[in-house]
This record gives sequence, structure tokens and C-alpha cells, in this order.
Amino acid sequence: MRRAGYIQKTLVVSVGMLTAILLVVLGCSAPPKAADSSAAASASPDVTRDGLVRIDSDAPGDLFLRPDHGIGGYDAIVVAPAFVNYRRSSARLDPDDEELYLVMLEQALIDEANSIGAPIEYETGPCVIKIGIGFFNVDLARSASAKILGEMILVVEYQDSLSGESLLRMTVPKRIEREAGGMNRADQIAASFERMIDEVDIATAVRSATATPSKARPGCQGRLVGAGLPSVVN
Repeated sequence: MRRAGYIQKTLVVSVGMLTAILLVVLGCSAPPKAADSSAAASASPDVTRDGLVRIDSDAPGDLFLRPDHGIGGYDAIVVAPAFVNYRRSSARLDPDDEELYLVMLEQALIDEANSIGAPIEYETGPCVIKIGIGFFNVDLARSASAKILGEMILVVEYQDSLSGESLLRMTVPKRIEREAGGMNRADQIAASFERMIDEVDIATAVRSATATPSKARPGCQGRLVGAGLPSVVN
């Protein structure tokens, strides 16, 4: 059964609500070309429709923060169900493969949180940040002979777990190009999705967000302020 174990214990969060927010904020235009990072960066707005501001960061892609995000003032994270959002013209992943990638995305978040010492909770609360991750605007080629097999945006979203207010958003354009060597289309797409999931990085985003002090949150200890820093001890 999908989302067995950890994810089943979390509060069930509406994936439709998150994708609806992203549709409004990011739109449903074609994903930026991953191979042309300078063009993608110039096309990305400095301020999103929901008030997040793009900041300079070593994180992959574009990183947007709410000016008063206060991420360092929270104590823990809860992982929301992962999602895949397709463009209307896109081919679809095999349902079993899609299911596997969703579980892998969720596990990647859990592994990243553990690696940076970010406490994980199973319920929402005033001191808990909800983190969602997914592939947005997925556009997979229908032709087996296409040179570009797929384009999409990997999105990582931090929200206040009670209000749903977006605090941080990382968007990373991805492209699947046909590779030489005789691997068929399905195998190339599968290998590319697995590689993209292996490259998930939230530590850099957390370091950027907590580089400046956050205001204390009433009743919270501010345990996330050190997450991702070398001095963290699990």
C-alpha cells in the first residue's frame, strides 16, 4: 500500500490544495529549459504572486523566501504526500512507476531531514513546518523518437503546517534527454526520475533560510535554526 509506515502516520494533507497553489503561483506554461540555466533564471520573477522573494543561494534552481518566514523559529517538520502534476499534452507514467517515485520522493525528504538533524513529527502544530515535494508541469514526450523525452519542475515547498502559508519554495527545472547507448525510452525515463530523486537537496535551502536570525515563535524552541549546519549533533 502506498505511503505505508511514516507517511500513513502524518496528517493527511490535501495534495490538490498544494498543486492548486502552485498552478496559481507558477502557472501551467511549459517548464523552463533545464539546459539553459541563465535563461531560466532571467525568466523567473524576483517576487512570486504569493509574496515570496527570490534570494541568492547555492541551492539548485531558484530559491524563494517569505521575508518574514521565521523558519529558524520552528522546531520540526512534517512530510506531506508527494505529487506529480502533468501538463495536458503530456504522456503519463505507468501508474506503478508513478507510485514508486512518489514514495521515493517522500523518503528522500525524510533522509535529507535526518541528515541535517531536522526533527520529524507525525502531526501538524504551531511549531511544525510542512514540507511538500513533487514534479510539477511534467511534460513527457509521446513519441519514442523524441530527442527530449521530458521536461518538468522539481518543487520543494515549506509551509506553516497550520495556516498553509508558504514560507520557502525551491524550483529546479529538469530535462530528460535521449541518451546514446541503446537504452529504450521507458528505461531512460525511469533512470532519469531515479537520478533526479537521488539529487534532492533541502540542506542548502535550510542553510540559506536560517543564515539570519529568526524571531522566536511563542511556545517553540527554534530547533530548526541549526539544521544543516556543521555544528548540529543528531
